[in-house]
Amino acid sequence: MKIDLIRERRKTIVLSLVDVDRAVLKVPKSLSDKRVSEFLDSKKKWLESKSKKLKQNELFSKSFELKKFFYLFGNKVDSLDSLIFGFVDLSDKDKLAAIKRIYLSHFSNLEKIVQELGAQTGYSYDKIKPTNSTRIWGSFNTAKVMKLNWKLLILPERLVRYVICHELCHGKHMNHKPQFWQAVAKICPDYKAARKELNQYSFLLKNEL
Repeated sequence: MKIDLIRERRKTIVLSLVDVDRAVLKVPKSLSDKRVSEFLDSKKKWLESKSKKLKQNELFSKSFELKKFFYLFGNKVDSLDSLIFGFVDLSDKDKLAAIKRIYLSHFSNLEKIVQELGAQTGYSYDKIKPTNSTRIWGSFNTAKVMKLNWKLLILPERLVRYVICHELCHGKHMNHKPQFWQAVAKICPDYKAARKELNQYSFLLKNEL
């Protein structure tokens, strides 16, 4: 693995992985080469573990052929060629717009889950709106408007339910304090595992769909 060493005015040592084959090490200007070497030796297993995880995530993201197939709740449903008339002849820009329209036409699937979980928990909301955020899966504001990323439709339903439970709980707790997580746990006992698994799908948020 290639490690870029950067000496600068700082008091701490910071090591970060850029990609599977490259890391950046930032150290104080006065730190000796011997100390740098010792630090890297101590972080060898950490780098290997992080690199392996990153490689697995890259392989996982590449398993989704998002510009060829339509996915619904974790399942490959149909080819986009068969769902969108004249899809193969569209420009790249128009293809992306057409794919987005297809997913938005299925947004009611998310609304049904919100209605179901809202009825089960007694947590209220006023409106549900689709969003195309590149950072988050959902949000809930003081006006009781729940925004859900339409890319949730691609995820397995168990993760969708976790995200919706998370947002519903913000109807009573507009923060992430212990009381909020206690409320989430009552609806979704395995929320910690769901949060961890959800990270695997973070590539979707930044995807150009």
